[in-house]
Amino acid sequence: MQTDVYIGPLIERGGKFSYDTFSPSEGLRHSFRYPRIEQARHDQRAMIAEADADPRTRVHVCETVAEFEQAAAGDANAMPDALPSDEW
Repeated sequence: MQTDVYIGPLIERGGKFSYDTFSPSEGLRHSFRYPRIEQARHDQRAMIAEADADPRTRVHVCETVAEFEQAAAGDANAMPDALPSDEW
């Protein structure tokens, strides 16, 4: 059985950079918050490569937050309240 994994774009939250992922089995997850965008980009690329290497996973890399929210919400109707605020 194949699982879809959605990987969101890099975004700045509170002066640090991160991205979100969503899969129906794991729900919404947040990456570590990096002080430098290069670090976040490296982590995001590693996540994409790791997920892409698994033949049971179909990877969807989203270019915008809106695309990520729409794709993830449409996949399983389980996306909670769009993206979380900077509170986490």
